[in-house]
Amino acid sequence: MKISRKLGLVILPLAVALAGCNTVKKTESTQAAAPAQAASVDVYTASDKVIKGFRPFQLSEKQTIYVSPTPVITRANLTTINHVRDNQGRTFIKLGLNPAGVEALSKVNKQYGYATTIGGQLASITGVKQGSDFLFMVRDDATADSIMKAVVPQQAAK
Repeated sequence: MKISRKLGLVILPLAVALAGCNTVKKTESTQAAAPAQAASVDVYTASDKVIKGFRPFQLSEKQTIYVSPTPVITRANLTTINHVRDNQGRTFIKLGLNPAGVEALSKVNKQYGYATTIGGQLASITGVKQGSDFLFMVRDDATADSIMKAVVPQQAAK
C-alpha cells in the first residue's frame, strides 16, 4: 500500500487535549502505572483502496483511507515507547511490542499499511514494523512530545 509514504502523514489536533502539558526530557518509558489516565494506543490495518469490512475514513476532501474495524495492536501489546529520529531527521514514535504484538503484526498482509490512533485521534498513517518494534512517523518533535505525554502521563510528574 502506498499512502503517500513521503509526508503522507496526517496529524489531528492533539494539542487541544494536551495544551497544558510541560515538556518532558525523558523519552523512554515502560508501560506502567496510571493506565486509567493514559491515552489508548491502537494500530489498525489500512488501505487506500476499498476493502470489504474496512471503514472509510476521510483524511481530506480528496483522500480517503479504509481502516480495519479492530486494531492489530493495542496498548496491551506495548512494552516500551520511545521518541526517536532517523538519520534523515524524521521524527518517529517507536513502540516496543510483546510477543503477541509482534505475532499480530507478522500476520498483516504486505499490501496493507497502518493507521495509528492515540486516545482515539488519528496520529499517523505512516508506520513500519522493525524487528519487535513498530514505528510511526509524526510531524515533529512537539507532536512526538505530546503523544508521549498522552500515552505516559506520569512522566510529566517526574
